[in-house]
Amino acid sequence: MIKHIVFFELSEENMRYKDELIVKLNSLKDDIKYIKALEVGVNFTQSPRAYDLALTVIVNSKEDLKKYANDPIHLKVIDFIRSLDIKTKVVDYELPHNNTQEFGNATIIKKANQYFDGQVTSRTVVDSDGTTKTLGIMMPGRYKFGTQDAEHMEILAGSCEVEIQGEEGNIEKYKAGEYFEVPANSSFDINVLEVTDYCCTYIK
Repeated sequence: MIKHIVFFELSEENMRYKDELIVKLNSLKDDIKYIKALEVGVNFTQSPRAYDLALTVIVNSKEDLKKYANDPIHLKVIDFIRSLDIKTKVVDYELPHNNTQEFGNATIIKKANQYFDGQVTSRTVVDSDGTTKTLGIMMPGRYKFGTQDAEHMEILAGSCEVEIQGEEGNIEKYKAGEYFEVPANSSFDINVLEVTDYCCTYIK
């Protein structure tokens, strides 16, 4: 996955457009479906080094980042920013994909999460870097899950079929060693074909 961060420096005159800019930036998540997660942060630090806003966008790949850069919806927001002569800085980097079979200095919540009358169970793991994951087992059956944060779902054993909200009719099959991504504030239907072991990473 790719994380794209943009910092915005507004002049005193352009501060009156700050709220409008925040609305436009947040709307990108609703209008560009391949964005996996998006966050707009407003600076509170009184420092000459500080920028006023930060936009964080997560997409699956460098190809999606190029697509995002040239997306007409995104370009309209860029035109608005350029019309105000807002100064920006950009950082793009690839998020490491953790294939390890073990956790290091992590905290495990004892109490199990149970869904669908115990047909799906998991336990929460908080990694040393603050990343929250759940390790779980799904029994064969059909289930629907909603998301608050974006989710990276690794299938460790078993197999399932998945249909993500907004991609109705596109049912993908996943087996051990494969993964799928679900956007924040979305949902997905999953048909578990055999007992399936999974690890879900929540992307803030």
